[in-house]
Amino acid sequence: MSIQNIRGVVGPSFRVLGKSIWRDFVNISRYKVALFGWLFSMLVGIGSAFIFGVLFQFNPITSAESGIQSDQVFVFFAGGIALSTFVDTAFWAPMGRVERDIHYGTLEAVFVTPANRLAYLLSPTIADSILNLIFFIPAFVIIMVANSSITNPYVLGTTLLIVLLTIVSMITFGVFFAMIAILVRRSRPLAVFLSMLFQFFCGAYVPVQSYVALNQTLGEVLKYIAAIFPYTHCYDLFRYFTYGDTYNPLFPIWMEFLFLGVTSLLFLGLAALLLKSVEKKAKKEGLSIL
Repeated sequence: MSIQNIRGVVGPSFRVLGKSIWRDFVNISRYKVALFGWLFSMLVGIGSAFIFGVLFQFNPITSAESGIQSDQVFVFFAGGIALSTFVDTAFWAPMGRVERDIHYGTLEAVFVTPANRLAYLLSPTIADSILNLIFFIPAFVIIMVANSSITNPYVLGTTLLIVLLTIVSMITFGVFFAMIAILVRRSRPLAVFLSMLFQFFCGAYVPVQSYVALNQTLGEVLKYIAAIFPYTHCYDLFRYFTYGDTYNPLFPIWMEFLFLGVTSLLFLGLAALLLKSVEKKAKKEGLSIL
């Protein structure tokens, strides 16, 4: 492919992405109550983590497997809740865009133009992730202060890197579920169930290492199943760089980064295949399927 042809594909895609993100920012600015809702959700989440940290302690097996001590439970819960804001964005932003366009009858217009459909689906997640990042920063500062790492540049830098990687990986995951929303109408109840399941199963509120407390063999099987999802590695890497060498990661760190990249690309590839399926079906049966 010539350079001119590459520019002809990439240029319009970036314009679609930029215009769509700008549209989302304009819409969000019109509904300021939603901004307060995001802020209060983060505050409630951190408050809940504090209560959990005071009231609950990990059992000896969980502490031994994860390396998390009783006085570090607040940081564990707070980190999981804070990262979960981006997980929620990945689930709901693209799906919300599709559902709104289906409701207003504008989704068909997206599929009859030569615009890049992946860029269209990526834009709401990017816009919401940028806003979530603004509200995440106060929670991040609280976590670092509680962990006595606020003056440690290495911990600050590595954990922020994991946050950015979390945003990127969740974007790919969100696009996948947006395609599910197009193919399967009224899929929100399914998405609610899967969102709750993935956050719990992948380690937002319970260390995946602690599954061996249920059963040694079953725990190992569940650990490797959890490794399929990018969520698991985002949570685990964030905690590793937060706690340091006292934390026992699921896999060697280089392998966790590898798994994070591979699983993110896997779900992006699945989303692209689903998009091709939708486009092919729309051409064959008409845009009424949308």
